[in-house]
Amino acid sequence: MFIQKSVLFRGMDQETLKEIDKIMVKESCAEGTVLFERGSSAHNLYILREGSIELTIGDNGHVTYVIKSPGEAFGWSSLVNQHVYTASAVCSSPTELIRIQSEKLNRIFQKNPASGLIFFRSLAEIISKRVATSYNLLLRSHERTSRYLRSVGSF
Repeated sequence: MFIQKSVLFRGMDQETLKEIDKIMVKESCAEGTVLFERGSSAHNLYILREGSIELTIGDNGHVTYVIKSPGEAFGWSSLVNQHVYTASAVCSSPTELIRIQSEKLNRIFQKNPASGLIFFRSLAEIISKRVATSYNLLLRSHERTSRYLRSVGSF
């Protein structure tokens, strides 16, 4: 089963994985396909099979993260109370992915709370790592800007 390659689903019992497998939809997308836009209603979790996805924020489309590893998940906003995507997702190459409706996934986890706990702990770990990466990139950018401004005498 492909989803076992995703960190989110590792350690779950086989019965739960079989249920999840039944609700997965495999999709092929061309380069440039917009999967969702920032601020739109979030209803799906995605798992990358092949290709790459750029997650962008802001009006100018600043790339904040690139999804490129098979099994990597995105679209987590569909699983939390806000249910609004916080970034836009665009295929930056021809892409194969799995789409899972969050409502159906949550129903499976309600029936299988031990697997749900494994999933959401893994999700929290992934989010934590991405936030730390984003903070580090922001800090480095700020430091470069500060050095530049000092070098031109603006500080």
